[in-house]
Amino acid sequence: MGQANCAAVEAADNLTNCQGQFGYISVYDFGSSGTVTSNNHSFFVQDSWSIARGLTINAGLRLEKEGLPAENQPTGGVSTPIDFGWGDKIAPRIGAAWDPFRNGKMKIFGGYGQFYDQLKLNLAISSFGGQFWQQCYYALDTANIASILPEFNSNGRYCVGPNASSQANWAGGTTPVGLTFLENQNFRTFPTTCSTCTNSEEGVAPGLKPYKQHEYTLGFDYQIAPTLAFEARYDRRRLDHVIEDSSIFNPNIGETFVIVNPGQGINKTFSGFYNFLAGLKPSDPAAANCTPSTTPSCPNIIPAERNYDGIEFRLTKAVSKHWAGMFSYTYSRLWGNYTGLTSSDQGDGGGGRNAPNNGRAFDEPFFSWNANGTSSSGILPTDRPNTFKGYAYYTLNWMKHFSTDFGVFQSIYQGSPLTSYADVGFSFPSGFNVPNAGGAFPVDIVDRGKWVDVKQDPATGAITIGSPVTRRTPWYNQTDFNITHNYKLGETKTLGFSATFANLLNERTVTSLQSNITSGFNANFIGPGGTTLPDGIPFYAAAFHPYNVQSLLNSAPSSISCPTQTNPNSVCGPATITSGYGQPNRYQAGRTIRLGIHFTF
Repeated sequence: MGQANCAAVEAADNLTNCQGQFGYISVYDFGSSGTVTSNNHSFFVQDSWSIARGLTINAGLRLEKEGLPAENQPTGGVSTPIDFGWGDKIAPRIGAAWDPFRNGKMKIFGGYGQFYDQLKLNLAISSFGGQFWQQCYYALDTANIASILPEFNSNGRYCVGPNASSQANWAGGTTPVGLTFLENQNFRTFPTTCSTCTNSEEGVAPGLKPYKQHEYTLGFDYQIAPTLAFEARYDRRRLDHVIEDSSIFNPNIGETFVIVNPGQGINKTFSGFYNFLAGLKPSDPAAANCTPSTTPSCPNIIPAERNYDGIEFRLTKAVSKHWAGMFSYTYSRLWGNYTGLTSSDQGDGGGGRNAPNNGRAFDEPFFSWNANGTSSSGILPTDRPNTFKGYAYYTLNWMKHFSTDFGVFQSIYQGSPLTSYADVGFSFPSGFNVPNAGGAFPVDIVDRGKWVDVKQDPATGAITIGSPVTRRTPWYNQTDFNITHNYKLGETKTLGFSATFANLLNERTVTSLQSNITSGFNANFIGPGGTTLPDGIPFYAAAFHPYNVQSLLNSAPSSISCPTQTNPNSVCGPATITSGYGQPNRYQAGRTIRLGIHFTF
């Protein structure tokens, strides 16, 4: 639809960039609404067995039945796009505790468990009908901007319709003079070529498995004194299945997002997933024959990975002589290619994006590859190997009815890792759904947790890149303080006043640096192999294999013949390195004070 209309406009205006004499306009609809309700059922049984003196085994089993409904179900929709039965979420847990001296002073324990997450309603809203992101594009051949007046329909929408030929709503009911319709793009449902896609919902991969994690624990407790205890604990956690949305760009139809287990099932092979998205059979001549054994080759899609190993040493003092306290030290490692249900990737909306099950991490398979042609998995943004935590409480009783509690909490964390990334294959200017985040096509070019220094000659624009290093933000230090004053009104009544000081010393530690190499204020990106995302399969094959980032930055976008569709200003030569690269852009929250009054009876 869009290609045919673009060709007609280009021929009429003697242009080559799918726009009118004065450019183009987009009638933009973006928003969310949601009243969806999910009713789920679960059954849990647990028992303990003392098989010998000092040895106890605990075992449990949890079963769940979960269905995630769509936000709305117009004609042709699916009422429950994700439906897990009783046999899909079987979670066993088993643990053992041993007191070798049978005197209650020592415990050695361990356990294993499988855990399933319950899907968040954000997925039902944003992917199954509640969120809309739809744009109607027109070539602009008039300078009379005042004549362009889109009008809401009865549902408060400008750009709606079931397919790419659906036009926007205009005041007076007709398209203004000087506008030529190009295409309607629905970024939440169009196109509907996959077998599970509908006009109102993203598709769901056949055989989708629940979000699952398994965990091992091993620990040791010892009572040093009646009020003093020591504990050492090791945790090992691994994700088995992740639920996210994903797509592959097809030059003929654009992107079709589908809910998948990244790197598993229908999403395991590039060609299999492409064929599913495009509605093609593997034997279809038009299908992409891009497999590990073909040329160009497309390796299997990299699965979602998030691994944690940590050991904690803890010393705890119970209340005695008016005070209690705790001190702990944890050494850990967190690595993989998936930051979790809340994305901490700076390339995903600036970091801290709360979009469970449909973040940016797996929207395109090449996001999981680095410039060396291998997986970009590495230490994740919230990895802090060395952490110290502690607290102490002291209670002062005075006169007859007064008591005052003092509490101090101290946290000292090693800095988090920094990851250099660049937009690859395509980009959107900053502000296009990704304010201050870059261009929304981020690739961790030298692995997660790796940083490269980048310099650009102000006279020539020449760019040089340093060797990859592990770089972290400064150590994070925070002291919180609490004071509570109580007055006894009787045997069972107490009136209390409290003040809590978060970040008492008003520390302002840098928590993040700008990590996008390429400036996000224009279409600024690199094109491996001289290709861009709209080239389709050749681009993916190039992005899955090694490419020279420094060379591409120095020739971007001239390495792709400076096409106007990806470089509207037709400025060729070295890419523009963002002036903020390597500069702080996030800080520790400043001091806050919270006052409270409470009555206990």
